[in-house]
Amino acid sequence: MELIRNLDGIDPRYRRSVLSVGVFDGVHVGHQRVLGCAVERARALAVAPVVFTFHPHPLEALRPAEAPPLIQTFGQKLELMRAFGIAAVVWPENMTEVLAMPPEDFIGRVVGEALEARVVVEGADFRFGAGAAGDRVRLERLARAHGIEVEFVGDVEVDGQRVSSTRIRRLIAAGRVAEAARCLGRPYSYVGTVVEGHHRGGRLGYPTVNVVAPRFLTPAEGVYAGWAVARGTRYRAAISVGRTPTFHKDHPVVVEAFLLDFDGELYGEQVALAFVEYLRPQRAFADAEALKMQMAADCDRVRAVLAER
Repeated sequence: MELIRNLDGIDPRYRRSVLSVGVFDGVHVGHQRVLGCAVERARALAVAPVVFTFHPHPLEALRPAEAPPLIQTFGQKLELMRAFGIAAVVWPENMTEVLAMPPEDFIGRVVGEALEARVVVEGADFRFGAGAAGDRVRLERLARAHGIEVEFVGDVEVDGQRVSSTRIRRLIAAGRVAEAARCLGRPYSYVGTVVEGHHRGGRLGYPTVNVVAPRFLTPAEGVYAGWAVARGTRYRAAISVGRTPTFHKDHPVVVEAFLLDFDGELYGEQVALAFVEYLRPQRAFADAEALKMQMAADCDRVRAVLAER
């Protein structure tokens, strides 16, 4: 899959394509339906399926205080699109300039002239152009004027409700990670850097990695079963999100994980923590020995939960 930054002189292989435009925030199951439809149409027409996307979220550039926290990295987004069969992703260097374009300019200059799209495939609630002024009706009218076909894909529901990035963030923030995973089509992955902690876990026989990811959404406080991906290998993990109540009730929230089958140090390295299932709330224990016994029980539950995955 090719990443295109410059809209001038697009490779002919990616012109006359089937195009999907959007932030694709999370590449959840609703986005996946759109991508799948685009790939199918492109295959039928013998052209390339192409995505035009923005990163970071447009609100980062327009109204930073309102920008939502991350639920995936740009690399994760690209990898998911590649896996779905997208041939090229257009990620404009001049993102702020593109975001400021009125709907007519975006369709005319970008979709029509730069990309010469043959078909545009979008979700039913697609908005585009400065101020999100462009809607479904406007897209159909503008596309028709440029000889572009438009296809809209219906919403996807999970557990009886429409899937959206906003809904997924609310589920994660509430600790409902199994429901969020059904909406994402995979467990939520918190990606950050390992920093040095207080080494309390190590003294108890359960050395943990403290993962810091300032821009990522932090799940609700609690203990979770999940996976940790470090150095390209996946390990079962007991993940704790909380304030270490046994030792410091007013401690800032930390995200840490005990990797069940890992031995070594990961300071300064990137680790991805995939949250599979909520196990229990955080609570203070009478002493370190009681906490150690609970950690052993947590690890047994992690093994049992992940044995079914």
